[in-house]
Amino acid sequence: MAQTTNALSWANATISLSANGTTWTDISGFANSVSVDGGERATSEFFTVDGDTPIVTSGKRGFLEITIKAVYTEAGSDAYAMGMAAYENNTPLYAKWIPKGSGAGAFVFTTSIGRVTKPIYPQGAADSADAIQFELGISCGSITKSTL
Repeated sequence: MAQTTNALSWANATISLSANGTTWTDISGFANSVSVDGGERATSEFFTVDGDTPIVTSGKRGFLEITIKAVYTEAGSDAYAMGMAAYENNTPLYAKWIPKGSGAGAFVFTTSIGRVTKPIYPQGAADSADAIQFELGISCGSITKSTL
């Protein structure tokens, strides 16, 4: 098989947040990365006297943890403000990202209703010139892939 020529980089990705899953705020100018963890499907094994290998069964999937790394700013409607409001008020927060950025046929990944489960207070060190950043963790049940 020939090597692909369709590889993408994260350079043109679009990342958005929403409090209701309908109205989206583009945070691409704040965000640096998206990572997904969790979602493992429960499995079990059962051994019988006759066999040397187990009978393996599977169950439901666990929740997903989406982590968005972003720059900290103090404007009232930026990524940090949206994440902190959802955390402090225990209100829903959805995330959506488009790796290709835009254009017909681009894949869109959208979380189901999520909750910010970890505090996102800014952190830093005096001996660093790095921009202050935070990690926004959103726990959700699923991610849906659609097409732009």
